[in-house]
Amino acid sequence: MSEALTEVNNPQDALARVAKQQSALSRLFQLKPATMELVSKSTQQEGAQPGKFRVTSTNEHFDEIRAVLLFNPVEQRELYEKGTYSKDAKMCFSLDNFQPHVAAKDPKAMYCEVCPFGDVNWNKYREAKKRGVKGLELSQLTPPCRKYWHLFIAERNTKMPYYFNVKGTSVSPFENSMQNIARIMHGMVNNINLENRQIAEYNKTAADDQKKPLLTAPTDPGDLIWQISFTMFVQQLEKGGQYTLALKDFAVMKPEDYAEFGTIIDSIKAARSAKRLQSQQESEAEGEATAAQNVEATTTEEPVSEVEKKNAQIVI
Repeated sequence: MSEALTEVNNPQDALARVAKQQSALSRLFQLKPATMELVSKSTQQEGAQPGKFRVTSTNEHFDEIRAVLLFNPVEQRELYEKGTYSKDAKMCFSLDNFQPHVAAKDPKAMYCEVCPFGDVNWNKYREAKKRGVKGLELSQLTPPCRKYWHLFIAERNTKMPYYFNVKGTSVSPFENSMQNIARIMHGMVNNINLENRQIAEYNKTAADDQKKPLLTAPTDPGDLIWQISFTMFVQQLEKGGQYTLALKDFAVMKPEDYAEFGTIIDSIKAARSAKRLQSQQESEAEGEATAAQNVEATTTEEPVSEVEKKNAQIVI
């Protein structure tokens, strides 16, 4: 029986095939957040340029990025074997700074708050500092399990979504920079409250069919944070020192501009709800796998090129 005749006789099969094809295309062209990193001085990643922002899956590099925070920053943690910072050396990690993740290789405590490798060690650090301990001896008392901030951002112009982790020496300046956003949001909330007072005053004398609804007052930073753009760049606080994330040029976007990001957020929430959104872990793993493939491809190309060189010298 021909395929066309089968479809005529079985219209449900034809519809199921179309639905399956559309589902496959939807997954194929679903825009996935990529992982972006600030490349450190000590990187051993092939092709990575220290002091630049890098998309791990494509190896694209940037000196600075105009960005928008789509969601609230998330505090996370990770613990590595001493002196080693590789995937295999990651002993424990948490994606909520509350409990170790179920995939953690060697959890050290039930809860991050009481973990002997975590922030409880800051008490030992402060006590030692009061006693006059300095330098390497003091730095060795810092908690081996360090917190970092996980960001879900989008590039201001292209609207491309990225996962970005703020780690190490970048944590403190990042937290200080968030005060700029806090002040802007405080002003935005004040403006909304002022407008609501004006609306309430107007409604006192307005006819019922002329009364205006009050504006919705934000109750969470995530209600406003995506309306503010800023520039991410890299700096060295000391000559030859570590590369550190820095932020500048904070500004509220125009309503027509931040409305686009509101649409993006709604789309991301829908994809997350349908379990179609690439997670932070999946994105990071994809970046690592792509990097490994690139290194492997570079390694296998060398013998081929040598053969070609020798063949080119053969005269027939």
